[in-house]
Amino acid sequence: MYAEPRCGFEGAKALEERVRPILDSLYPEWRAENPDSSYEASAAERSACTRLVSRLRTSDEIAGLLQGVDSAPQLAASAFHEIIWRAAAAQWEMDHRHDAVLAAAKAVNSLLQNKLGRRDVSEVKLVQEAFSEKEPTLGRPRLRFESIADDQTRASMREGAMSFGVGCFKAIRHPVGHRPDDEIEMSEQAALERLAALSLLARWIDDATVVSADS
Repeated sequence: MYAEPRCGFEGAKALEERVRPILDSLYPEWRAENPDSSYEASAAERSACTRLVSRLRTSDEIAGLLQGVDSAPQLAASAFHEIIWRAAAAQWEMDHRHDAVLAAAKAVNSLLQNKLGRRDVSEVKLVQEAFSEKEPTLGRPRLRFESIADDQTRASMREGAMSFGVGCFKAIRHPVGHRPDDEIEMSEQAALERLAALSLLARWIDDATVVSADS
């Protein structure tokens, strides 16, 4: 018969639930090396915790145990450009990731249309005209990165933003909008990467200045 622990059987069970995931992660073989006892509740967990604490006393051992743990920085979807997650969130919560990406792409198109005051073109054509190297004409304003002082860098940024924007609509928006749903369901990682790309495009649109023919 088990001897009741100081924290009581219920308290011991609660502690077991807390420490087992830690042991499984840092000491995977703990169950085999620490058998249960017929006389003491939570004997295996207590013994394993004692051993693990001993193993964690030196920095070299800690580094060894944590090898393979992903310490890379993470992107938070809620920190994307505000229009991206606002457009995508509802579909994402229903696990419709391709619809979330489609909604975000449409939101970027609307952002660009509103900034330029244009409804006659959209998506690829709109991006091409927005970042065109040509001077603005009546009804066709352009976007320029006027905060960049260097002429070459400013031109490179305009050209790059145009190519990137065209790529976003051709390779992200069009596939999810034109293919059957059963062909385009994507993983969470794939969807987040597409949302991140659209977020960057939206930020570049925000950073650019509208230059019109009468300005």
